Amino acid sequence: MRIAVALSKNDDQKVYPGPFGHAPRFAIYEVEGGGKVSLLEVRENPYAAMEGGRKHELMRELLKDVDLRVGARFGHGGSMGAFPMAERLEVGPVSVAEALEKVRAR
Repeated sequence: MRIAVALSKNDDQKVYPGPFGHAPRFAIYEVEGGGKVSLLEVRENPYAAMEGGRKHELMRELLKDVDLRVGARFGHGGSMGAFPMAERLEVGPVSVAEALEKVRAR
């Protein structure tokens, strides 16, 4: 399974505390059977500051190779946003290590 973790702007060890789609970049991991996690890349989010319009479509395209999106929170005011519930995990403003543990515990 491939996951995208929303990263804080200046700290690769913290999950971005705001909405997933506003994260400046994403850590892309491969999670294998047995819980082994490998970092594949850090992907910039060119749509982080974008509001409305085609943002949801562009975000889905940016992360089309990802099975699960992991972030502190998703959407605005309860909105489903760009990704349906089945494809996302809300973890709160935690460390990346804590977020990965929550992924393993699913």
